[in-house]
Amino acid sequence: MDNIFIRPMLESDEAMINEFFDSMSGESRAFFNRGNSNRFSALKFCKEQNSDCRYFIAELNGKMAGYVFLWDMNTSIPWLGIAVREELKGKHIGRALIAYVQDYAKQNSKGGIQLTTHLANLRGQVLYETMGFERIGIHNLNSELYYLFRFKD
Repeated sequence: MDNIFIRPMLESDEAMINEFFDSMSGESRAFFNRGNSNRFSALKFCKEQNSDCRYFIAELNGKMAGYVFLWDMNTSIPWLGIAVREELKGKHIGRALIAYVQDYAKQNSKGGIQLTTHLANLRGQVLYETMGFERIGIHNLNSELYYLFRFKD
């Protein structure tokens, strides 16, 4: 989408973040925001700007179209999390967000990016594989699919 603007998350984004999470479907909450954990983490980041995390918002027409975050930035392969607004899924916002953090991670000398996703999150699996992530197997701690993206020399 041409009108999308990706930028760092700011403390002033609190209302936009809450509106985004309030708009999530039950399926999205089940895959991404069980117990409001990701909402609380995003809001906490806005206030504290944790140095081990990076959050970025995709903004479209004054609304949060999606967001992506990296955590464990103090390691060589940080973790990724991503969510896109329900009515904008399929419009390549997820691709833009992942490409943004892939560039960010590479510029910050990371070796790659890792993530897990629910076994039933077929849309996410297609996105990750399209963006160059390799399905490695099942993550031992949460029984989700484990993906790894490695930067090539």
